[in-house]
Amino acid sequence: ASSVCVAFSSELQRAHETCELALASMAGHEQETWSSERIRRDWRLNERHYGAVQGLFKNDSTLAEKYGADKVMEWRRSLHGRPPPMEHDHEYYVPPPAPL
Repeated sequence: ASSVCVAFSSELQRAHETCELALASMAGHEQETWSSERIRRDWRLNERHYGAVQGLFKNDSTLAEKYGADKVMEWRRSLHGRPPPMEHDHEYYVPPPAPL
């Protein structure tokens, strides 16, 4: 039997589904013994988007040179720190889908 009392997942649906699959796998033939109600979604586990600095390494010296070491640390450590937005010509930019 699974000894998991509670599991945590981000708010993303794919994360929640993965968590359900992991719990089901752990429960094995006793799948009736667990419930998705044990999964707690928490927005603090969501992925972060780093805007213009997306894809760069946190210890890249050009980050501190361009934006300042204190600002870079704020982006990394603060829930409210907001890096500069990603421009449309950034290599990782994906345009939003067209409205339905």
